[in-house]
Amino acid sequence: MIVRNEACHVKQAHHGTTVPVAVSTSDERIHLVHAGDRPEPWITELAGRLGPVRPGEAVVLVGADLEGTDGAALCDLLAPALESCKRAHVRLLLLVMSTGAEDGANHQSAARLISERWGFDVLAASGAALVAPDGSLFSPDLPGEPGGWWHFAPGTVPRLVGSCLPVSGWEGILKGMAGQEVAGHVLEPVPAGLVVRPVGPLSGLARTLPRAVPPHRDGPQLIVVSSAVPAAVLAVVMAALPDSVRGTARLLALDARSVLRTAHRVADLMGAAVSVGLGMPVLANGALRDGASAGDATAELRTIDTRGMPSWRPFAQTVVCTPARGKSARRVRVTEWRVPAASMSGGTGPDELTLGRDWQAAVTPAGLWIGPRGGVPPLTAAARSVSPDRVAIDLSVDRGPDNSLLHGLDVLFGQLETEVRERAVVHVHGCPGTEGQERLRRITARHGFRLVPGDRRGAGHPATGSGPDAGGRPGRAGASETPEYAKLRTWLETV
Repeated sequence: MIVRNEACHVKQAHHGTTVPVAVSTSDERIHLVHAGDRPEPWITELAGRLGPVRPGEAVVLVGADLEGTDGAALCDLLAPALESCKRAHVRLLLLVMSTGAEDGANHQSAARLISERWGFDVLAASGAALVAPDGSLFSPDLPGEPGGWWHFAPGTVPRLVGSCLPVSGWEGILKGMAGQEVAGHVLEPVPAGLVVRPVGPLSGLARTLPRAVPPHRDGPQLIVVSSAVPAAVLAVVMAALPDSVRGTARLLALDARSVLRTAHRVADLMGAAVSVGLGMPVLANGALRDGASAGDATAELRTIDTRGMPSWRPFAQTVVCTPARGKSARRVRVTEWRVPAASMSGGTGPDELTLGRDWQAAVTPAGLWIGPRGGVPPLTAAARSVSPDRVAIDLSVDRGPDNSLLHGLDVLFGQLETEVRERAVVHVHGCPGTEGQERLRRITARHGFRLVPGDRRGAGHPATGSGPDAGGRPGRAGASETPEYAKLRTWLETV
């Protein structure tokens, strides 16, 4: 229940009008600063993530734009709420407010003033203040845009705690690896985990984007900023992690095209499965709304194009790459995924989606496979590289497509997101015949999709064998036969 504090109002300029700013109480010891008479639903949803509050602590969540309002005015606004916190023996106050820890040229920060006036320890952000779905907090600390969470205590100098609250159990372990070099590559800790990069200058994208990635709920992420980083280097770094951390680590790469091939080689070298995120986690649009001083740290996995811009969201979000064992092929198993369209229903697995009466679909790293019930994606579909420029829709039809399939495709194509439709390429596997090909051409043209011939060996060709991304062991060419590669593999065996 929201209880409004009637006594606390200031004026906020908002789109050329004057809007009152009020303080309300949500749950126990969670106070909301918001525009208007009542907090909007998104503010109360953020507050719900932050509760319940532990004894001796309180939260102030600022969901209004206080630009032009200094720390002293905010303290006056919050005075009744903070006095109630003091009576309740609160010792630590969490101020969820962008730049709440930032002193101005002529005024002190809100966090410093609250700490000195009421005697609280205060945690506040120097940059953007973002709340993750699990209630953790994130404040990106970027080049030229300092951030992070700071601890204020009465009579002491504020100290930087870190970009994330609470501090993860693996953060200290990864910081201990900072600056280490492995065969011309250096390790840098970032909020999400570790960056592995070649020694030397970096592009602006490679410097900035990894620092804007919020932590993953399950464990650290190993971020590769260049496709030139050898798999052997990554294997050495992963092998150096403690068992508890290594088991939850996830591999990410700015270059989505090469990440599966690299992950398979890492799995081969380590003799263990490797978890891979297909894309880079970027903060969703509207993470920090107009007229808000706190926002949503929800991140979306998106492929990144050559300009460094986020592209489409892969349907397969996290996959596991397994090593080749004997004559068995490498395989990719989708472990986290999203449903591409509302018309798709069925089982709970990524390969159990239904499309019409006799057809099924499976999420693949590069997009989707569609084929007859009981079929399996062909190797070319299962092993296709992820691309920021193309969404592959692999279609297995061993004979002319029936009306059920055509209707299902028509509905599906119309429901796909705009960013997917703009990049969709339909690959045909099997022999649909001249008439079937023409019917597919008409339906893809109606939706603006490209249609290209695919593997004619059959619709049910199994996803096994070897290939550049999902089969066989690494070749004996290139990095795998260099002395440096052999040396790294020796290191790996001794870690």
